Amino acid sequence: MMKKLLLLLFFIGLFKISFSQDTDFYNMYFEGNALLSKGQYDKAIEKYNEAIKSFPADYVYFNRGNANYKKGDMKNALLDYSITIKMKDSYAEAYFQRALVKNSTGDATGCDDFKKAIKLELDGAKEAFRKYCK
Repeated sequence: MMKKLLLLLFFIGLFKISFSQDTDFYNMYFEGNALLSKGQYDKAIEKYNEAIKSFPADYVYFNRGNANYKKGDMKNALLDYSITIKMKDSYAEAYFQRALVKNSTGDATGCDDFKKAIKLELDGAKEAFRKYCK
């Protein structure tokens, strides 16, 4: 009986630790989103960095890329969008955003990213391709 009780307590402890880590991750991620929407890009990036340490999810890299893009840091935005795509090659929005970054820096391969976003059926990708890739 004592072994079962100890085993049960062990699993409850593991569950609490796991749940706590998940809660911390989501708190950091959603705080980052709130800061991003308020235009507080550096603070948002800090929250996304903390979230990535806990759980490196593609959507966190994508949102950190958005924060970098909004603050004009094209180098880090490009890096974050590329990581997002490497983690999930069907992430249409990441191709689109990376195309915008490439276009703003004069990189002609941005048109390839617009094409990929079109292939993935992202709304607005065809119009952007027509606008930027003549």
